[in-house]
Amino acid sequence: MRVAVLALALLIASLTAAHAHTRSQSFSVWVADGDTLQGVYQVDAYRVTQLSAEPQDLSALLRAHLQRTVSLTQGATVCKFDPPRSLDAPRGDLRVELRFTCPEPIAQAPPQLTVAAFFDVSISHVHYVRVTLPGAITEAILGQGRGTLAISAAESASTAFTDMLYLGFEHVLSGVDHLAFLIALAMLAGGPWRIVIAVTGFTLGHSLTLALVALNVLKPDTAAVEALIGFTVAWAAGDALARARKVPSFYGLVGAAAIILLPAVAWLAGLPSLSWMVLAGTALFAAVMSYARGLDAPYVAPAIATIFGLAHGAGFAGPLLEMHIPGDSLIWTLLAFNLGVEAGQLTALAVFGLAIAALRATLRTVPDMAFDATAAGLFALGSFWFVSRALS
Repeated sequence: MRVAVLALALLIASLTAAHAHTRSQSFSVWVADGDTLQGVYQVDAYRVTQLSAEPQDLSALLRAHLQRTVSLTQGATVCKFDPPRSLDAPRGDLRVELRFTCPEPIAQAPPQLTVAAFFDVSISHVHYVRVTLPGAITEAILGQGRGTLAISAAESASTAFTDMLYLGFEHVLSGVDHLAFLIALAMLAGGPWRIVIAVTGFTLGHSLTLALVALNVLKPDTAAVEALIGFTVAWAAGDALARARKVPSFYGLVGAAAIILLPAVAWLAGLPSLSWMVLAGTALFAAVMSYARGLDAPYVAPAIATIFGLAHGAGFAGPLLEMHIPGDSLIWTLLAFNLGVEAGQLTALAVFGLAIAALRATLRTVPDMAFDATAAGLFALGSFWFVSRALS
């Protein structure tokens, strides 16, 4: 029966999109000069595919969408919008140059920038905007209900503390893979206090990497980070299940061998893959840690959470890097973002705990199959995310 449950979970995972960590978000950076406002809008290519059910040139589709949904007004006058122009972008993203010309200098007549792109296809879409003015910087997070930004030197010179709190909070709760990891980590740790300790370790890990990446000390490979986040979900869930059901340690060697074979599979299928060094390190970790089950899970979980937090921290850093936050406000930005991340994590764990409590209150006994099915499903999803991202 457990094998059947695992097979069903793998089937469900195979139908799940590999973009669990790709939030519905976009970025734009603008510079005001005289009567013109010029900016660069960036979004992931997967998001653009949601604009049309028919296969189209994504760059052209994005330019047309931005021309309809982005505008600049100066009082009652609509500023002239030059035709958008596509730019080179990192792999998996699209970038478009936008340029407005207003009838009066922007410094003398502050305009209002409206960015409503993608709000009609994703109710949870978030847009991070930064405008550089002579002697000032205006930043904001736009979303449903707030799609307009007043561009003025009188605005705050840095992103509001509360905005960054919201960004960190939303970043956790909108990331399916981060939520999956928290649940898997809770299952591995055990009781409430053990979970708190493990989450604290996770906080230390991701805070360190987040700071190093934001300070430009580390420049992680985005593809490798995304794949490793999937691996953390699979390993935490798999180890929780293996410990609960006393699975022989040599099964870890099977998983390690499968990881090592990924480059060969990619070569035969004509697909790109992560570097052999990254995959070899991941396989070595899986093999070694499969023999660490002699240690109690409560002691293993915090250490593993700290290590895995390093990978998640690099993922958390993405939105901050895209916003090009000035160095003089970076410390407060990191603090606010981290507090938001912690609030999101605690909220997710609280909801998970309430769901377990409700289940126990409803059922006289919770069958072992509930734990098995949850762990197997998380393991399947994490494995799917890891493989699909490693081969993309």
